[in-house]
Amino acid sequence: MANTDTVRMAGAAEGSSEQSIGEVLKRLVDVEEAAGQMKEAVEARKKELSDAADARKAEFDRQLAEQLKERSRKLEERLEKEKQEELDGLLQKTKQELDGLQRKYDTEHGKITDKIVEKIKGVRI
Repeated sequence: MANTDTVRMAGAAEGSSEQSIGEVLKRLVDVEEAAGQMKEAVEARKKELSDAADARKAEFDRQLAEQLKERSRKLEERLEKEKQEELDGLLQKTKQELDGLQRKYDTEHGKITDKIVEKIKGVRI
């Protein structure tokens, strides 16, 4: 009977060994599935973060473009104002010079023509 008990124990040990290998394999499969799910979760989170970064970048670009547009508009306004002030100044200066020349012409026209006639005739009037 001792041999029979030994055979039974060996069979039980063998069955136990097969059962524990099966459990190990099942656990390995479970771990691999969990790792795959974790990888998918990481990839999904990575995509979320990438999309959020893209959205922030697009918003930054939009704000920057808006700021540059506003600065450009203000600069154009300032330059236009300065140009108009310069033109107004030149117009005023030119008008003053023309008025001065006209006054000189009006007051000295007779004298100048008398001098020209004197030189031509050689006679004083």
